[in-house]
Amino acid sequence: MISQGLGGLDAGDVNFVRQALGNASRQEALRTIDILNAYFDSANIPPDQGEKLIQAAVNGGSKFDQDGNTVMAFKPLSPNAAQIYFFSVDRPKAFAQSMVKLIAPLKQSGVQVVYMNKVDPTIVKTMQAIGLQTQQSDRPDYKIMAAL
Repeated sequence: MISQGLGGLDAGDVNFVRQALGNASRQEALRTIDILNAYFDSANIPPDQGEKLIQAAVNGGSKFDQDGNTVMAFKPLSPNAAQIYFFSVDRPKAFAQSMVKLIAPLKQSGVQVVYMNKVDPTIVKTMQAIGLQTQQSDRPDYKIMAAL
């Protein structure tokens, strides 16, 4: 269900989101928009602010990938490091499974360390549950890091 006319991401953002997903299908982009809007709603983030966050991420070089009801935003920082963030409306077990699937391609591409600039206790707990050791970032622009 795409929100219409409320500010935030809507069907008019499909091409923008398709680009962030690596030229995904229209249907995949619409599904990703639904997940992002549901996440923003559950986190009490106003729709227009959520839209601005996503647009800033994409304009800043972030890409998106999706598994289940989880979307991962990622931005390469170097050949072996990336910035990540998860937007999920999955239950904890499904979120952990999606996190494993979404991180795997990063690891396979040579990424050894991921960074986050926001400490979300649910994300940190899930990262630890799947075996990632989180710690304070060694980069001043980020709050947390984890070795893959």
